[in-house]
Amino acid sequence: MTDTCIDLSGLQLSASVIASGDRPWLTLLHSLATDSRLWQPQVEPLARSFNLLLLDMRGHGKSAVLPPPYSWEDLVGDVLECWNNLGIRRSAVLGLSIGGMVALGLALDHRNRVTRIVAADCRADAPDWFRDMFGERQEMVRERGMAGVLEPTLASWLTEPTRTERPDIVEAATEMILNTSVDGYLGATEALKKLAFLPRLAEIETPALLVVGEEDGPHPAAMAEMADAIGGARLETIAGAAHLSNLERSETFTGIVAGWLEEAIP
Repeated sequence: MTDTCIDLSGLQLSASVIASGDRPWLTLLHSLATDSRLWQPQVEPLARSFNLLLLDMRGHGKSAVLPPPYSWEDLVGDVLECWNNLGIRRSAVLGLSIGGMVALGLALDHRNRVTRIVAADCRADAPDWFRDMFGERQEMVRERGMAGVLEPTLASWLTEPTRTERPDIVEAATEMILNTSVDGYLGATEALKKLAFLPRLAEIETPALLVVGEEDGPHPAAMAEMADAIGGARLETIAGAAHLSNLERSETFTGIVAGWLEEAIP
């Protein structure tokens, strides 16, 4: 794995690249308040078939922090500029939560650059309750820093058995949350409050796989609606998982995703 810093007209984005020969590219996009370490269980299996690009979103991980707000044009554009910088003409995209939403944005507006998308544990719109929730969490972060949203975030990300019986996952998630910059969180949540891809999902022509944890709150219903809207989309539900389904049920998640992505390899 090669760690690099990509300069996008003054914005420094942290990236890790695993490339070997003429394999197809797969770009991995993490969730809000995590970083590319989120994909640690998937890296080795996926690297057997793909060249991997793992990005830290602006304001997250080791990437530079820009003042809020961030827009979907910013977040989608960051991925495109990284591809251009690295000479990646086309890539599949695997994203979870806000990363899955960026994958949708890429498939909607840059379909010639995207071969397949996997959107996990996400949604495509921002109803009132969703905007209100992030408005409340923004206030918590302004008052107490990232520690202010630690407990409610863990409660929505992980099932109760995982929170009580799997300290390794809890510790990893906690570290990523607390490592996220306040401005990065505020910037990304401003984009989330303006999420409006749902009316356009029928425009997606890129093959799409949707994956969701069975216990991920409102997301199973939201993703069923998304799957109905995207022509030919496949929906997979993972039992015993909440929002971070790739961590809680890593083997199941990886098997589903790798098997589907590899169908497109000649």
